[in-house]
Amino acid sequence: MALVTCNFTCLSILSDQPSWNKLIKKQVLKGNTNQAIQSYINMQKLGFYADNFTFPILLKAVGRASFLCTGLQLHGQTLKTGFYDHVYVQTAVLNMYASLGLIEVAHKVFDKIPVKDLVVWNSILDAYASIGQMGIAMELFDSMPVKDVLSYNIIVSGFAGAKRIEYAREVFDEMPVRDIVSWNSMILACTNAGNMVDARELFDEMPQRNVITWNTMIMGYVRNQLYTEAIHLFLEMIDGSVKPDYLTLTGALSACSNLRSLETGTEIHIYAKNHKQASTPHVVTALIDMYSKCGSLENSLEVFYKSQNKDIYCWNAMISGLALHGYGNAALKLFEEMTERENNMKPDDITFIGLLSACSHAGLVQEGCELFDSMKRDFKITPKKEHYGCIVDLLSRAKLLDRAFRVIETMPFEPGESILGALLSACVTHQELEVGEKVMKMICEKGKDLSDGEYMMFANLYASCGLLEEANKWRSMMNDLGVVKTAGCSIIEVNGRFYKFLAGEVKIPQE
Repeated sequence: MALVTCNFTCLSILSDQPSWNKLIKKQVLKGNTNQAIQSYINMQKLGFYADNFTFPILLKAVGRASFLCTGLQLHGQTLKTGFYDHVYVQTAVLNMYASLGLIEVAHKVFDKIPVKDLVVWNSILDAYASIGQMGIAMELFDSMPVKDVLSYNIIVSGFAGAKRIEYAREVFDEMPVRDIVSWNSMILACTNAGNMVDARELFDEMPQRNVITWNTMIMGYVRNQLYTEAIHLFLEMIDGSVKPDYLTLTGALSACSNLRSLETGTEIHIYAKNHKQASTPHVVTALIDMYSKCGSLENSLEVFYKSQNKDIYCWNAMISGLALHGYGNAALKLFEEMTERENNMKPDDITFIGLLSACSHAGLVQEGCELFDSMKRDFKITPKKEHYGCIVDLLSRAKLLDRAFRVIETMPFEPGESILGALLSACVTHQELEVGEKVMKMICEKGKDLSDGEYMMFANLYASCGLLEEANKWRSMMNDLGVVKTAGCSIIEVNGRFYKFLAGEVKIPQE
């Protein structure tokens, strides 16, 4: 109580309205929305009242924080005090409702604003574009009396998010003036649509680039599984004038993880250390993941335990790393350490995917089943399809194929290809025809064309059980339908360059 009195007394030295506005704005910028609201209450107790500067700051904060009740109260107070007549306040009310997901209310606010300036138009435009309602957004865009570069950027960005590259390009080409945001939005549209060729052409063509440009391209390459290109672009970036940030490093390390490129990943780690970027949680998580997937669990553990700021993603990455290497008991021990009072880290659904995977690889059936049961009971986490998949894999590896099939039958989801494939693969390994045929039936009942992998698995099931005639039947069916088995490939790194080999290939591979 003394602390509250002290704080209130200290705040009372603020002697004018602008000082209160500065304090509230400072608290909002720091993300302390609750403190800002409390300061607003204290301000009124001391005889000061909000004005056309106070309301927009608070309305923006409560919108971002999803404080609907507080937002409604603030809206009412703007009407009561007469400040709602200010277009700046009206725009803030519109943006607040849009942030709260009440797009229809936001549109009603927009319709009732008597004099709509460009900021108001762009606000309602962004409200619709940000939620993917591009039909209405385009109607508004076409009806705007005046447009600026922001108006165009909002539309291009909206189409980028909706993966409608042709519409984004049409608007982009019509722009009378483009800024760096315009180019970045168009590149994002291309990467989201998987068109990295056009994305690279835009990247090379644009007059100026910033770190967002580079990050968009690198992450675009990673999302589209062009990992070698992502690393090459990163290496090109560090030789230029624009310096990488933590997102750049995360993207490059992710590419190394997928390529299993320990050498390049280690070089990026050294770069991050030299530029004092190796300690941010994002980069720490990416390093743990990279070292784990590249086979260097020792380095992964070293990064983890040296990190002073571990978030849930760091813990999850380390648990998954131990799982990948078959250290199930170590993963369970790390989970206990994570949830101890001194760390006070609450697990999430990804944590349990790592733990269940660890139990699966280590054959810890009882521990895995207990963890699965504890998710909802102890941590209020509802199991997802991925968790059921881990349980099926756990039971399948332990030769408990009937139990695994019962899990599939009773799970509250339609089983996906990976779950059915895991059980069918186990049936092949353990020569379990009865359960295997049940799984085959479930796959066939999905009503889609079988993949090359499914045909091969069906044939291998019968072959493993000595039913060669039935196995040949499935192979013949595959050949008759023209289904070709996808060739396997390997990627090797030589002197910083990556080469892909296809199975059966005799020519020198292309870089």
